[in-house]
Amino acid sequence: MHYKIKLSIFVFPNTLSIRNITYKITHSAKGEPTGQRLTMKQRTIKYNFAFNLANTVAGLLFPLITFPYVSRILSPDGIGIVQFYQSIISYITLFTSLGIPLYAVREVARFRNNERERNKVTTEVLCLHLILSFIGYVAVAVLCLYVGRVRENLPLFLLISSSIGFTVIGVSWFYQGVEDFKYITIRSLITRTLAAVFLFLLVHNKSDLLTYAAIYVMADVGSNLFNFFRLRKYIRHDEIKLSEMEIKRHLKPTLKIFMLNIITSIYIQLDSVMLGFMTDNAAVGYYSSATKLTRILIGIITSLSTVLLPRMSTYIEEGKLDEFQKIGKKSIDFVIIISIPMAVGLLLVAHPLTILFAGESFEPAALTTQIISPIVFIVCLASILGMYLYSQNKEHLIIIATLCGASVNLILNSILIPLYQQNGAAFSTLIAETIVTSIIAILGRKYIHYNFFNFITARTVLFTSIMAIGIIIIDMFMPIENTIIKLVTLISTGITIYAVLLIINKDEYANIIIDKIKGSIPHNKH
Repeated sequence: MHYKIKLSIFVFPNTLSIRNITYKITHSAKGEPTGQRLTMKQRTIKYNFAFNLANTVAGLLFPLITFPYVSRILSPDGIGIVQFYQSIISYITLFTSLGIPLYAVREVARFRNNERERNKVTTEVLCLHLILSFIGYVAVAVLCLYVGRVRENLPLFLLISSSIGFTVIGVSWFYQGVEDFKYITIRSLITRTLAAVFLFLLVHNKSDLLTYAAIYVMADVGSNLFNFFRLRKYIRHDEIKLSEMEIKRHLKPTLKIFMLNIITSIYIQLDSVMLGFMTDNAAVGYYSSATKLTRILIGIITSLSTVLLPRMSTYIEEGKLDEFQKIGKKSIDFVIIISIPMAVGLLLVAHPLTILFAGESFEPAALTTQIISPIVFIVCLASILGMYLYSQNKEHLIIIATLCGASVNLILNSILIPLYQQNGAAFSTLIAETIVTSIIAILGRKYIHYNFFNFITARTVLFTSIMAIGIIIIDMFMPIENTIIKLVTLISTGITIYAVLLIINKDEYANIIIDKIKGSIPHNKH
C-alpha cells in the first residue's frame, strides 16, 4: 500500500512562489517505509541557503575581523609560514578524504529516512575516513623527518596537522546530508566567536605564532569535536553489526570524486606551496592576503551551490526536468547579477582595502588582488555550472576541465613565479580558472540549457560599467586621505549606483529585497 503526502517547497531563488511536490511513501508488507523523506523534515532551499549563507559568512568574517590585527603583529613572514604549512596539510587532508565529503552527502541524503541503512553507510564511510587519516599521519611523519622546510618549525607544523584528525571526526557531510544546516551554523558561530576572542586576548607579538596557529585550527575545524559527539543523536551503534560492514564498496565512487578534488586543489593550494619553495614567506603572505579577500566574496555567493546539489539531484531522479532547469537558470542569473559587480568593485578598491585589511606592510598585495579579482565571477559561475553537471552524473566533464586548468596553472606557475612572485601566481590562477570555466561551459552546453549572451548578462555588464565609472570619478576628483573613509565612500558609491540601476530596471531580485524590507516595516494605524 502507499500514501501520498503533499509538502510545500519554496524554490529559491524564485519570485516567492510556492511549488507543491508530492512524495509517494511506499510500505512493505511488514509496514516498514521503503520510500524516502518521511521521518526527516526536508527544509526549503530558502531555509537551507539562509543558514548555510550565515555559516559561510561566519567563516569569512573570522579572517576579515582577525587578519588586519594578526597581519600587523606577525608580519608577512609569520603569516606566510602558517599559510605554507597549511597548504601542505591541505594536500594531505585532500588525500585522506578522497571524495568522501561530496559522496557522503549524496549517500546520506539517499537513505535519509531509512535509519538502518543510513547508520550503516555513515559508519562505513567514517571507518574508511579513519583508516585513510592514519595513512595521512604516516605522510606527516615522513615530512617531519626528511623535509628541511618542515623541520624549521616542527611544533607549528605538527599543530596545524591536527586539523587532519578534526576533519575526520567532524562528519560535516552527515549533517549536510540530513539538511541540518541550523546546527552546523550555530556550532560554527559559537566556535569562531570564541576563537576570535582568544586571538585578541592571547596573540600580542611575533612569539605568539604557535598560539595563533592553534586558534586558527580551532576556528577552522575545532567545532568538529561537537559534531562527533552529537552524532549519537542520529546513529545507534548497537544496531550495527561488524559482519555487515562493507567499507570497500565506498572506495570506487569516492575515488572518482577524489580525482576531481585533487586536480582542482592543484591550482588552489599549489600556488602557496610553489611560492613557499621558489620564493620566500613574505611572497606567500602577500598572496595569502589577496586570496583571502577574493575568497570572502566567492564564499558568500557559492553558499548557494552547497544547498542546490541535493535538491537538483532530487529533481533529476524524480524526472522533474522543468523544475531542474528553472532553478538552474535562476541560479546562474543570480551569480551573474551579483558576482560581476563584486569582481569589478574589488579591482577598483583593492589598494585601500588591502591597506585596511592587512596593513601598510602588505601594500604589494594590492596589485595581486587586482590581478586575481576577476575570479570572483569566474569561480562562482564554475561552481553553479559544476552543480548543474554533477547533479546529472556528468562529473567526468568537470574532471576534464579541471585537469586542463591545473596543467596550465602548473606550467604558468613554474614560469611566472620566479619572475613575478605572488603576482605571477595570481595571473596563473586567473588564466587557469578562466580555462576551467570555459571548458565546463563548452563541454556541458548539451546539459546546461543556458544562453550566456542574453539580456541579463548584457544589462549586468552595462550597469557594472556605469558603477565603475562612478567609483573612478569619486576616487579621482574627491581625494580622501583617511583609508577607512575612502573605502566606505567608494564601496557605498558603487553599491548605490548599481542598486538604483537595478531598481529602475525593475530587476526581479531587487524587487524581492524591496518587498521583504517593506514587509518588515510596521505600518502605523490611524
